Amino acid sequence: MRVLNRNQWGARSDLPRLGHYIGPERRTEVFIHHTVVIDTDETTNEWENLGEVRTRMRQLQTIRRADLGADVPYSMVAFCMADGDLVLCEGRGVHRTGAHTRGHNRSALGIAFQGNFEYPPLPSNLDAQLLELGDWLGTLRRAQGFTNLAVIRPDDREVWGHQDVKTTACPGRHLSARLSLIHFLEEVDDQMMDKPTWKMVQRTLQQLDPPLYRGRKIDGVPGRYTNIAVRAFEGRLELEGRGVMGPLDNPASGMWPATRELLFAQ
Repeated sequence: MRVLNRNQWGARSDLPRLGHYIGPERRTEVFIHHTVVIDTDETTNEWENLGEVRTRMRQLQTIRRADLGADVPYSMVAFCMADGDLVLCEGRGVHRTGAHTRGHNRSALGIAFQGNFEYPPLPSNLDAQLLELGDWLGTLRRAQGFTNLAVIRPDDREVWGHQDVKTTACPGRHLSARLSLIHFLEEVDDQMMDKPTWKMVQRTLQQLDPPLYRGRKIDGVPGRYTNIAVRAFEGRLELEGRGVMGPLDNPASGMWPATRELLFAQ
């Protein structure tokens, strides 16, 4: 997968960058869209080269100027390439508010697939490209501070389609049917340790720069928020170990490798 920032795809410098900064910990949702802008050849939802990608991104800067402003309305735009790669282009960016989903432009990342996925033909590697997108979102969540991503999600998947909250065909029936392939949450390990140790963990996570823990209270229990934050810390330090280290006869007194690193190596 390849990621192009605004300079790399040639964002027009005469147009202001819209949206304003929002902290990564405030992102709780992912919304998937399609742009309805198709390729001009027979593979209408598949793109052959980066020249096409750059041209379409510059088009998106002004395509909805009247109602959404002179900038790309989405956080990121995804291009399914003919060679099987997925190219992600920075729109307003993951750190700025968007103009993609009414009522969710502050809390959600909006990712649009270039094309019209209501109709075939579909990209030949679409399923694999959706898996790649999930891997990228997982990296955001584990290693770049987006620890609350997908805290708010549908019951049966980890991302929303635009049609989940609005009467619209977006992101198209063929893409909507595959949204469950975008997977980036890991199984939560609810292994318990003693409460005083977990309180130390939660306080330490809050003191990191940037802080990783956004739990509702320091309660000494490894619930959802603590688990997510510890996993993010593992990603930041590139720790591979996942098991609990401690006495075999008393697993509850053990701790994750990340927790040991967090408490004693700072």
